[in-house]
Amino acid sequence: MEREQTEQLLRSRIEGERFIPTAPPEPDARSALEPPVQPADPLLALPRIERLLTGMSDRLEALTRERQHRDFSLARLIGWVLQFLVVGSAIAAVADWAFQAELGKQLVMLMFAGVFQLGALTAFVLSRE
Repeated sequence: MEREQTEQLLRSRIEGERFIPTAPPEPDARSALEPPVQPADPLLALPRIERLLTGMSDRLEALTRERQHRDFSLARLIGWVLQFLVVGSAIAAVADWAFQAELGKQLVMLMFAGVFQLGALTAFVLSRE
C-alpha cells in the first residue's frame, strides 16, 4: 500500500495535482464467507472442470507409475546378491551338518552367512534413500 501511495504522490506531482492519501479498503468479512459467484449457465463451467479433472488424473497416473517402477539402485542389487549368498551359505551349513562334516566347517559357513546378512541389510538400508 505504501508503494501505491508513493506512486500516486509522484504522479500527482508530475501532473500538478494535489495528492490526498486514502486509507486502504478494509476487507469485508461477509465477502470472505459468501460462496463464489456461480455462472449463469452451469454448462459454461464444464470445460474448466474437465481440464482440472484431467490434470488431476494425469498427475495420479504419473505418481502410480513412479511408485511401481523404482530407479535402478546399485546398493539394492548388491543387497540381493549378498542375500542369495546368505541363503547359499546356510544351505551349505545344513548340508554339512546332514553329512556329518566337521563342526569347524559348519561354524565357518554360518559365520559367512551372518557376515553376508549384515552386508545385505546395510545395502538395503543404503538403497532406501
